[in-house]
Amino acid sequence: MTGLTCNACNKEFEDENDQKLHYKSEWHRYNLKRKIAGVPGVTEALFLARQSTIAEEKSKLNGPPMLYTCRLCGKGYRSAKAHAQHLKSRTHTMRASQIGQEDENSAEIDEESDESDEWVEVTENDDVVGDMASSSTHMEVNESLADADDDTDEDMDEDEDELDPTSCFMCDKEHKTIESCMVHMHKHHGFFIPDIEYLKDPTGFLTYLGLKVKRDFICLYCNSNCQPFNSLEAVRKHMVAKSHCKVHYGDDDEEEEAELEEFYDYSSSYVDANGNQLVSAGGSSEGIELGSGGSELIITTVTDDTISTKAIGSREYLRYYRQKPRPSSNGVPMTAVLAARYRSMDCQQCSRKRTW
Repeated sequence: MTGLTCNACNKEFEDENDQKLHYKSEWHRYNLKRKIAGVPGVTEALFLARQSTIAEEKSKLNGPPMLYTCRLCGKGYRSAKAHAQHLKSRTHTMRASQIGQEDENSAEIDEESDESDEWVEVTENDDVVGDMASSSTHMEVNESLADADDDTDEDMDEDEDELDPTSCFMCDKEHKTIESCMVHMHKHHGFFIPDIEYLKDPTGFLTYLGLKVKRDFICLYCNSNCQPFNSLEAVRKHMVAKSHCKVHYGDDDEEEEAELEEFYDYSSSYVDANGNQLVSAGGSSEGIELGSGGSELIITTVTDDTISTKAIGSREYLRYYRQKPRPSSNGVPMTAVLAARYRSMDCQQCSRKRTW
C-alpha cells in the first residue's frame, strides 16, 4: 500500500504521477464540487455515463431541425402537430381526392385494355369455385366499407349545409347578411376576424368556426389545448367567462395557421422585385385595397351614414379606361367593407408578420 489516495473520489494510486493526472481530470473536479456542496461523490463509470447522456442531448439540440413536408401540397412544417393539422384541412383532402379520382380513371383504362389477358383455360381439376367464392366475399366487404365512408361524408356535408354563416354562433341571432352578423358579434361579443384584408372566403371561414362551436363544442381560442365541452351552453359560458370569443391567430402559432390558411390569401402583401410593398395607415378611416389585376387601388371611405369607394388606376392604361365605363361600386369585395367598418369601430387588427 502506497498511501496515495483521493478522498473526493475514494481512489488509490500506485505512484505520484497517476495521482497528479487524476487531479487534472474532469471526474475529480466534478467530485470536488459535490464534496463542497456536501454531496457524496460518484464512481467513474457513473460519471462517464452522465457525460455521454449530456453529449447526446447536445448533439440533438445542435443538429438540423426536423421538417415535416407535404409533397402533395408542397408545404413544410416544423412540428408534427402542425403537419397533422394540415393533413386534416379541407385543402389537402380535396387535393388528395382529386388525385385519387385520376388514379381510378387510369386504372379503369388499364383494366379495359387488359381484358383479353383475363381469359384463361382451366381444367376440371382447378379449384375455380373456391376462388370465385373468396373473391365475392372480398367484394362484399369492400362495398360495405365504401358505403360506410359515403354515409360519413354525407353526414359532414349535411352539417355544413345546415349551419348558416349569417347566424351568430354565440347567441343564434339571425341576420340578413354576413356583414351585419360580423358587426353584431363585435359589438355584443367582442369577436372580429383577424387579417380581414386578406380573407378570401368569409362564408367558409364563419361556417368553419360555427361548426367548431356548435357541432364540436370546442373553444375557438383554446382549440386543441383543452378537451371538447359536453354541450353548446357549456362552451359558450366558457368563452364568455374567459373572454375567449376570439381566434388564436397572429402569434406565430403554426397549428392555428395551418388550420386557417385555406381561408386567407396573403399574395397582395408580398414584396416586389424592387423591395416595395403596399401598406395602409392603421389609424386612418380610409381602407386601401389592391385591385385583382394588380394595377388599381380601391380606396374605401367610411362616414357615419355611407361608405364610398374610389378606384385609382395607372396613367399608362388611360386609353383603355376611355373605351369602357368604370365598374360600379358594387364590385368592391365584402372584406374591404368589413375592414373599413372594423377601423371605424376602432377594432384593433392583429396581423402576422411575414418575411420573404
